Amino acid sequence: MTIRLVSVVGGDVSLLPHSLAHYTALGVEAFHIVRHVADAQDPTLDGSVATMAEFGLAFESVHTGPWHEDLNARLIRELMLRHPDDWWVIADLDEFHVYDRPLTEVIARCEENGHDYVTGAFLDRLGEDGRLTPVEPPEHRPIWDQYPRAGLLTLALLQGRTTKVTLARGTVELDYGQHRAWTGNAAPARDICAQVHHFKWTESVRNRLAERAEAYSSGKWKLLHDSIVGESEAFLQYLRDHGGKIDVDDSRFAFLPCDADYATYPDWLDVAERVWSAHRSRDAEARERRAARKSKASPGASEAA
Repeated sequence: MTIRLVSVVGGDVSLLPHSLAHYTALGVEAFHIVRHVADAQDPTLDGSVATMAEFGLAFESVHTGPWHEDLNARLIRELMLRHPDDWWVIADLDEFHVYDRPLTEVIARCEENGHDYVTGAFLDRLGEDGRLTPVEPPEHRPIWDQYPRAGLLTLALLQGRTTKVTLARGTVELDYGQHRAWTGNAAPARDICAQVHHFKWTESVRNRLAERAEAYSSGKWKLLHDSIVGESEAFLQYLRDHGGKIDVDDSRFAFLPCDADYATYPDWLDVAERVWSAHRSRDAEARERRAARKSKASPGASEAA
């Protein structure tokens, strides 16, 4: 059994060396990363290829074209099915998973108890004073020191879904964004629940979200959930209203000093349970509806989630 990581990387790749170092240290043995670019002339492509090479790695493939909403899930599904019996870490480039025990122990616990996947939730990371700062290379400062505060920005400000499936067998089917699983048996969050440290809020986020809102609104990129545009526009409006920075003292966001230690953020399991409880019953109903639709479909027919 090999511990594998799957991800689709596009846009700002300044987090790539930090991510590779983090997941190597976590115990990932094989990296299956697709590089996405809008066109072959993307000026960041060569640099990201070189970064992978520094770790003795290469991209699984380079996908050129629009960032349709279902692209990420489709590419991830295809890769996971190549090794269905292995365990996969599923992480966007800005998502750094932290557990309360080694990854090998997490997997052993899951296998012992018949669990097929592990869940987690976002802890958004910010700079000390809420400014959106550029990502420094690892040799300058660890990413945890660059963005030393953790909180619930996505949940409180954007009302976005912050649940994630962080680790799964290759056979598990995931929803768009890996926010939930359609198949398999989850490890109880009270037993194992990952912190997904979310390093999205960097200097480039304003331009990235403005591009996303425009591309999805115009139809340039295929959109399946209108909430994506709404969340992007809400954050951009917040920046306009707050001088281009995030108020780290706003109690809604619960920002606290936090390093890479799982135990640092207080009452984490209570926080994660509150996040997941808002979705659990609706997710169960959605799984039942989806299973019923699939059972009525002809053999081999595919159906969008």
